[in-house]
Amino acid sequence: MPLVYVFCFFISLLLTLLFTPAAVFLSKKFGVYDMPNKRKVHSRPIPRWGGLAIFLSMLVCLILVYNIFPQFSHLLTSALKQKSKLIGTLTLYDQLLGILTGSTFVLILGMIDDKKNVQAMIKLLVQIIAALVAMEYGVKIFGLTLPFFNKYIELPIILTLFVTVLWLISFMNTINLADGLDGLATGIVTIAAGTFFIVSILMKPSVAMNPDKMWLANQLQLSAILSITLCGAGIGFLFFNFNPATVFLGDGGALFMGFILASISIMGTLKMPLVLALFIPVIIVALPVLDVFLSILRRFRRGSGIMEPDKEHIHHRLLKWGWTHREVVLIMYVITLMLSIITVSLTGWKLTLR
Repeated sequence: MPLVYVFCFFISLLLTLLFTPAAVFLSKKFGVYDMPNKRKVHSRPIPRWGGLAIFLSMLVCLILVYNIFPQFSHLLTSALKQKSKLIGTLTLYDQLLGILTGSTFVLILGMIDDKKNVQAMIKLLVQIIAALVAMEYGVKIFGLTLPFFNKYIELPIILTLFVTVLWLISFMNTINLADGLDGLATGIVTIAAGTFFIVSILMKPSVAMNPDKMWLANQLQLSAILSITLCGAGIGFLFFNFNPATVFLGDGGALFMGFILASISIMGTLKMPLVLALFIPVIIVALPVLDVFLSILRRFRRGSGIMEPDKEHIHHRLLKWGWTHREVVLIMYVITLMLSIITVSLTGWKLTLR
């Protein structure tokens, strides 16, 4: 599989470099711009359909990998299991198809929202539908290892439904809300995807030795492939999205990347029988999660709508304190990278104790 990982990273990166100019062209052709206003930090109209390039690069890359590498196509024939029990007749191919289908829904939703604002309730409804589609194909949180007790608790069906939908929607909107400066959301997702890749690679050998856990090893392998593909696409997009940006992710790109990231965590780290399983994805995206929490608290205290935009996010405050645009983005990259290093270190330490 090492060759598959290298292929996915570089091909997704190169494809994004090729597809992004096309996405910019389409944005301009259909008049889809992020217009400057008092809440925005840019001073000129910027095309907003950049997320389409990331979606296409990942899709084409996965199709190429499927047709070029027999080990990948063979991996996708593996039966989908939870705790060594078959989940109906589903395979990893079905799970991947569910992820791509659900992410396509939110991409289209976001692209329409970029062109013409969609009502909040309709956006939420489509996000729930996308989450349910992924769930139908096996992207589910069946249970969690309780922190500090090292005890796995299997969730009832209704809680599985609620927790999984909440997890997917929370990730999508967290990444979307983090997309406030050139390259900020893209960089955070790219670092997170790279971290999920490393964590998946670290975890796989510890479970592959146990024949009863080969289903989990297969899940981690698919998680690693999706992670490194998303990472490569993110780096490719940063060539256009880093300050001064010539194209934005838009709601479509941010929701898409958030959906993929959430799905990767569900099929990979959250299924690990470790106390850290729940904390791994949360620690990696702790910075945007904290920002969202503070935003909700701030809006609740002043009695405004939870989704009402403002200019008081962490990155906005840093700009007010005199930091330059690039400095703010880079310091948030550094913080995310430090959290990722902590996550990888804790994972490695915990695995050595097993």
